Amino acid sequence: MSRKQYRSRFEKRKQNRTLNIAIGVVILLIIIVGANIFMNGGSSQTSSSPAHGNQDKKNHSSSSKTDTKKKDDSIVVDEDKNKDSSGTDQNSSSQKDDSEDKNKDDAAKKETDKPEGGGPDGPWDPVGTSQTGAHTKSYDKGTPDWNEQTKALSYATGIPEDQMTLLWLGNGGAPDKSVGRVLSKKDGSRYEVQLQWEDGKGWKPTSVTKN
Repeated sequence: MSRKQYRSRFEKRKQNRTLNIAIGVVILLIIIVGANIFMNGGSSQTSSSPAHGNQDKKNHSSSSKTDTKKKDDSIVVDEDKNKDSSGTDQNSSSQKDDSEDKNKDDAAKKETDKPEGGGPDGPWDPVGTSQTGAHTKSYDKGTPDWNEQTKALSYATGIPEDQMTLLWLGNGGAPDKSVGRVLSKKDGSRYEVQLQWEDGKGWKPTSVTKN
């Protein structure tokens, strides 16, 4: 073997060794980088797990607070409904009491407005009037003057209006006088009544005759 050939083979070996060392270094670097990536990935997952846990806790806490608030709102609404219901019942009761009081007052007023005496034997007073101004007799059924004359006939005979039949009502011979004839539905008694108008006081019975 010549010196030149020996030197060529030595250089090839040296190149192969350098190439192998470079390849080994590259492989080692790949292993190191891969190991770092793997370790960092695991650490990231581990650190993200508590974050998820904290987020779940926050969500659960927020949901619990929302449910509690809904319950509180529901309680407030129920209390308001109860108050409204109670207020309505109280108003209804108050209106009922007011109505009863008004009926009692009306009844008491009717008793007070009723003239003293009455009946076929008297004595008689004017029955009162709601009419004002100059008085004009009226024999038209349902007019204020007609109704007041009917009231005077009932007062003079002692027969309640709902138990009395009006047979006739007309002129008594003067502008301020009337005559009425009535029948008792209860016992069939008949009466003729003379009425006299008094200004501001109404019709006053002056004579009652049983027929």
